[in-house]
Amino acid sequence: MSGVSSYQPTGKAVQIGCLMVVAMAITCSSAKAGAYVSDGHEYGLRCSKDGWELTSKYPVTRTVGHGAGTEYVAGTEKLYLGKSCDARHKVFGTGRWCWANGGFFADFESHRFEFPRQELWCEPEPEYGSNCNC
Repeated sequence: MSGVSSYQPTGKAVQIGCLMVVAMAITCSSAKAGAYVSDGHEYGLRCSKDGWELTSKYPVTRTVGHGAGTEYVAGTEKLYLGKSCDARHKVFGTGRWCWANGGFFADFESHRFEFPRQELWCEPEPEYGSNCNC
């Protein structure tokens, strides 16, 4: 022989090899999908003719008020970002949003949502223009 191995895996070696391939495929297919993240909360994105809607993937609890008037509002939250740079949120009311090279941001009187190094993106990309620069 000319130094070429004639080893051919059979039986147990083939089973182990197949199991490793299947395990790698399962691991790769269960990789976490991308999400938008602000304040440690994950949001999914939906696009509409009016702008973007970010919906929390898990319930969020927000503190509203001060002192004896403090209350907690819990549940899935939605953040609306309009194509005219307006922003809406059930707890924080109305505000403005903008994007820059460093991400996008929504400002309300008592809260600021920051999405650093993230970009609003939909397929196909809507024709909203770029009028919401920070």
